[in-house]
Amino acid sequence: MNPLVFFKGSWNSLWKNKKRSFLTMIGIIIGIAAVSTIMSIGRGFENYVVKSLNPDEGELLTVDIQFSADDMDWMFETNDPFFSEMDLQMVQNIPGVQEAEVQKEDMSFASVTTMLEGEETYLDVVMTEETGRPVIAGRSIDRLDNLNENRVVVIPFSLVEDRFETEADAVGRGIDLSGQLYTIVGVYESELDSSGLLGGFLSEEIELPTNSYRRYHNEEMMNNTMVVTLERGALPSDVADETIMLLEEGTMRTMGTYEYFDMSALDDGISEVLGGITLFIASVAGISLFIAGIGVMNMMYISVSERTKEIGIRRALGASQSSIRAQFVLEGVLMTSIGGVIGYLLGLLFSSIAAALLPFSVGVDLATVLISLGVSSLVGLVFSYAPANAASKKEIIDII
Repeated sequence: MNPLVFFKGSWNSLWKNKKRSFLTMIGIIIGIAAVSTIMSIGRGFENYVVKSLNPDEGELLTVDIQFSADDMDWMFETNDPFFSEMDLQMVQNIPGVQEAEVQKEDMSFASVTTMLEGEETYLDVVMTEETGRPVIAGRSIDRLDNLNENRVVVIPFSLVEDRFETEADAVGRGIDLSGQLYTIVGVYESELDSSGLLGGFLSEEIELPTNSYRRYHNEEMMNNTMVVTLERGALPSDVADETIMLLEEGTMRTMGTYEYFDMSALDDGISEVLGGITLFIASVAGISLFIAGIGVMNMMYISVSERTKEIGIRRALGASQSSIRAQFVLEGVLMTSIGGVIGYLLGLLFSSIAAALLPFSVGVDLATVLISLGVSSLVGLVFSYAPANAASKKEIIDII
């Protein structure tokens, strides 16, 4: 039978019962819209996260090579450099390396510990060399505090409000920071909401003079990381492997081991995890497609029972069982495919609305299009086959 005749007959049958066909399609439309929206947003978020971990256009990739000593006590106490000038020179001569340097100390941020309510708690430290942040009690840290290496600190009142009634009561009191006693010279108003969603995961922030931290907490400062800047086109993992091979023959070969951080491996891992989460959520949303498929099967059975006379006439005119089966299967596939197209367009609309409210863009993804149309067609094929097969097995004598 001519495929065009099959298609025209299926379309006419659906259009004849357009209200029932549309109501049956609603489940498909909702399911495909939900799946396509979730997959589009998930793919956009995945691209956003991976892009944020990589350098912007025009910047060069870097690889961090870290030295870990076998004796950690020696590592904290020694004044010997972990990377010699000879090590740096050898690494710079590796093909694909533009520059190699020891990571500079970051004196703008650090972490210390203190005792709060009988438990050791980590505090974020912001260091300053000039005038510090405004305070609501006491004074701010100034330039002289930094020059004289004074052990003074400015804290949020929320850190000690269980010990003092007012902010002024805390000024002049002592606080232990990683085993060093500091004097509280100022209190500022905390912006951290401890009752919020992330309140339990965020630490308080205190302010110290830079030189004071450098003097009394220099055990925290270890230049044990080499930053290797790559030339364009160089493969990070290859350069890192060759760098470590050279360093293992260098000045610290008997004192510890080297390892590197490969951003490309992190990107792959994050992409895999986010992709898996997206597919899982989409699969949960796809349950509605199964329910819609049951509706398609129910409608097709009703259609078969209503068109018994038509089936008998066609069989009398010589139509084969396979042609009748194909006719009804095509009707189911056509109905769900139309629902899939409408659902995908709605999903694209919902994704665009979500993208306007999110910090990343959501674009048209070929995989999402193919999955949406493929799944909707598959639902029609699977759930209309049993009714179509029942229609094809009707005999003329039984119909009469």
